[in-house]
Amino acid sequence: MNKKLRMILTIMILGCLTVPLTSGLAQETGETKVEPRAREEVIQAKLADLQKRIKIFSEAEREDVAKGLSVTLEQLRERTEILQETKTFYTQQLHAIRKHESLLQEKEALNEKIATGEALQIEESPPYSLKFHDSFNLKLAESKRNRQTARLAVSVAGKALQDARDRYQKARTESRSLKEELGKGQKHQEVLVVQWLLKLAERECGLAEALVGYQEWVQANAREEIELFTLRSDLYRQISEGILANLHFDPEDLESQLALIDEQKKELQGVVEEVRKDLRQATRAQSKAQRKVEKALGDKELSKVKLNLIVAEQWRQAYQVKLEQVESSFQQMNIMKQLWTQRYDLVKGETAWEDLAGLKESAVKLRERQQQRISLEQERQTNLQLQIGKLENQLQQEGLSWDAKSNLNEQRKAQVGLVSSTINFITTLNQTSQMNLLFVAELDRALKVYSFGETVKIVVAKLKGWWQAELYVVEDQALTVSKIIIALVILILGIIITGVMSRLLQRSLQHQFGVNASSAAITSKLVHYAVLLLVVLFVMRTVNIPLTAFTFLGGAIAIGVGFGAQKLINNFISCFIIMAEQPIRVGDLIMMDNELGWIEDIGARCTRVRTYSNIRILVPNSYFLENNIINWTHNDNIVRGRVTVGVAYGSPTREVKEALLKAAAEHGEVHKNPEPYVWFGDFGDNAMLFELYYWVTVTEGVSIERISSDLRFMIDHLFREAGIQVAFPQRELHFAGDRPLQIEVSRPKPGSAES
Repeated sequence: MNKKLRMILTIMILGCLTVPLTSGLAQETGETKVEPRAREEVIQAKLADLQKRIKIFSEAEREDVAKGLSVTLEQLRERTEILQETKTFYTQQLHAIRKHESLLQEKEALNEKIATGEALQIEESPPYSLKFHDSFNLKLAESKRNRQTARLAVSVAGKALQDARDRYQKARTESRSLKEELGKGQKHQEVLVVQWLLKLAERECGLAEALVGYQEWVQANAREEIELFTLRSDLYRQISEGILANLHFDPEDLESQLALIDEQKKELQGVVEEVRKDLRQATRAQSKAQRKVEKALGDKELSKVKLNLIVAEQWRQAYQVKLEQVESSFQQMNIMKQLWTQRYDLVKGETAWEDLAGLKESAVKLRERQQQRISLEQERQTNLQLQIGKLENQLQQEGLSWDAKSNLNEQRKAQVGLVSSTINFITTLNQTSQMNLLFVAELDRALKVYSFGETVKIVVAKLKGWWQAELYVVEDQALTVSKIIIALVILILGIIITGVMSRLLQRSLQHQFGVNASSAAITSKLVHYAVLLLVVLFVMRTVNIPLTAFTFLGGAIAIGVGFGAQKLINNFISCFIIMAEQPIRVGDLIMMDNELGWIEDIGARCTRVRTYSNIRILVPNSYFLENNIINWTHNDNIVRGRVTVGVAYGSPTREVKEALLKAAAEHGEVHKNPEPYVWFGDFGDNAMLFELYYWVTVTEGVSIERISSDLRFMIDHLFREAGIQVAFPQRELHFAGDRPLQIEVSRPKPGSAES
């Protein structure tokens, strides 16, 4: 056996040893928990074995070995890379196990300190300053952020773990499939290919198993961190509450904090002067570069001076933004001084309870503005990083001239300097925002300790401020919310009261003074509108609303009257014309569109008509002035009715007349004066036509149709008693008697439509 063959056999034997060593996933019999120390020993053994195989496989990455195994050199290298990646995951798994042990020890030590009360002991003795209190608040906030991060890590690790397990199952399925294929009868060359793929699948199983183990420990560590940071958060919260109960006004702490801020302001003032100086120089450089561009001759010179102009513009913009950031930082220092002063005023108890709600509202608005500014600066930071990355990629390109590289470097320096300034500004904004959050929390605690009565006073004070809020000012007279609401209340009450008064007035005029319904309705309407106008004027005078306050509506009202309100105004004016001329009145019987009805009410826009079917019809007032209306009761309620009847030829006409007059005389609602009379109307085709005319007083309960119907019943009864026959249509046929009738019978022709 030569050396080459021995090498190939060694590699194949080592390939057989690449089956996963962890029994949990490899045997698929259910994973058993292993202690971290025992697990660490197993991983150490795997790492040693993997290191040996990686060394052998690396040395075997040659063309002759690849040819002997019927694979390519790239496939040999891929095998080594899989083993190296597997080793990396086992190494990370080892670090995760050690971190897990450290977390367990730290959590156990913290639980012991909490159990003994040592963890709750505070280094300093009470009373405490705000600075000391803030230090624990910062620790509490950091613990909460870390706990939130750990919860996110558990979620991410869970998804990654599921992906790793799916990857392992896929590799195991591939391995089993290749084993079954290996047992089939194949050629020697095909057997070598299948064996290589099988070993590759088994190595993939080992890699997936290492990844699964690593993700399991990552998830376990994240859960332990959640518990640890929860313990710390509770601990810092208890300590913070204890410090809060013993806070006192420390003038030295306040003075030191204010002095520190003043020192920072002095430094910022110096920075502001330097940046302004740099900005002026950059502006002059840009102007100089711009003039060179305008005077450049030739494309080469123009290209060069344009690059210089771009660089100058970059520096000017960078200094401009930096100046804005430094000046804003100076303002943040003033906000910090104000917050420190307000916080200590709250500690001293010098903040009036009615001012707490206003301070909190201002602090909340400040927090919103700070968050918006931080978001903008973070967005600027991201854009700067992208621009720097783009410039670095351009610098790495080949064939750039020295001038081009120099210009790109200058642009990069300008962006890098702006990045540093933006980071400092974001830090300042975060400090102010954190201080403001502490102040808001302290205000919340202060508001909770007030009694119910004090809380009511705060609410009343806020409502009072809202009640007196000015909406706008007209002629140096302010229109407030209170004035508007009072005006609306008075106006609504005035409308209700005037409506009740007008109805009472109408009833009184009708029943006590004997005024007819129409006149009473007109009087009540006029009084209603007059009193309503007085109410509106009184409202405006009460709340001191000048008439000029509505002048701005003049144009809109004019347009509305010209277009949208045209019909409304027309109907409104028609109401007064109807009341003045009285073509119709309340209680009149009218006919419109062949429909009889009684006038019930004449309103400002429309008139209400009730038909005999008890249906209310709302008719616009202008309709009665623009159309022909039959008013049956315009002068009085006496209306003439008519009944037409036809009797057969040969009937006694005098007896017919007497029967008709008798029917009218016996009806109790037919007037005796004027007397009813009968007309012999005409000789009709089939009858003699008679017409009975009579007069009745029409009311809502007495209609002309009902009286006519009653008379027809009575006429029919009287005619039957007198033997008078009511005519009906008749036809007579006369045949010639001097010649016989001729009858013909015909048949349809064949093929005709009748056949």
